[in-house]
Amino acid sequence: MPNYIFENEELYQIISDNKIVVAKSSKYKKDMLSLRNSLHLAILLIDGSKILHLDNTDISIDTTDVLFLSQGNYFISEIIGDKNNFESILIFFDDEYILNFVKKYNITLETTEQKDILPLKRDELIHNCILTLNQYFKNNVNNSVDLVKLKLDELFLYSLSKDKKQFGAFLNHLLSTKASRTKYILEANLDIINTVEDMCKLTRLTIKALRKEMMHLYNENPKEWLDKKRFSKAIFLLKSSDESISQIATSCGYSSVSWFINQFKKYYKTTPLVFREQNL
Repeated sequence: MPNYIFENEELYQIISDNKIVVAKSSKYKKDMLSLRNSLHLAILLIDGSKILHLDNTDISIDTTDVLFLSQGNYFISEIIGDKNNFESILIFFDDEYILNFVKKYNITLETTEQKDILPLKRDELIHNCILTLNQYFKNNVNNSVDLVKLKLDELFLYSLSKDKKQFGAFLNHLLSTKASRTKYILEANLDIINTVEDMCKLTRLTIKALRKEMMHLYNENPKEWLDKKRFSKAIFLLKSSDESISQIATSCGYSSVSWFINQFKKYYKTTPLVFREQNL
C-alpha cells in the first residue's frame, strides 16, 4: 500500500496527488490481510470494524475509533458491520507532509516518547470530519485533493489538541525515522524485491532518486545492494535448507539457474553446490 490501490482501482475510489493518497473501500475479507505500508496511514471506518494483529496483542477499532499507523508491515482482519456492510477511508501520507504540517503550524513536541501505532477514540468533531471526507467521494468534488489536505490538517490538529502526549509521540516517531525511510521500506520488504524496478516501486522513487538515496545510505548503487541481499539469502539457504540449487535461485529472485550460478561464482569464486558441500 498504496501501490496496490492504484493497481486495483476497480476496488477503490481514489483522491490523490501522489503525496497524499485517499482511498475509499467497500470490499472486505473475513480472513487476515497482510498490509505492507510504504507510506504512513490513517484508517477511518464508516461501517464495520478492523482488528490489527500484533505479536503480543490485538487492537480492535470500529466506527468510534481512528487508527494511525507508521510505515511498516501489519496483519489486519476486516469485519462487516451491523448492516452487513463494510466501508473505510484510508489516508496515506508521506514524511514531507508531516514535516510541512509541523512547520506550517509551528508545532513543538514536548515528549520524547515514540509510538508507531496509535488508536484514538473519535468524538463528534472527528466524526463530522470523516463524514465530510466521505461526501467528497460521493459528490466527486472538484479540487478535492486540496480539500482533503485541509481536512487531514484539521484531523491532525484536533488529534494533537485532544491527546497531545499520545499523538505527539506518534508524530515524534515519524520525525525521528524520516531520514531512514527508504532503508526501512527496503529492509522490511526484502521477500518481495527481485529487481531494481521493485525497489523503485516500493519506495516510490525514480531510478535516479533511488540511486542517490542508496549511495547516501549504503555507499552502493541499487543493483549492488540487491545482489548482496540476494546472496546473503542464498548463503543462508545453502547452509540451512535442503532446497535444490534451482529452488534457491528462484527464491532469491533469479530467473535462471545458470545466471544464478554465474553470479555466485563471480562473488564467491566457487559454485553454489561446492559451497554447500564445504559448509555442511
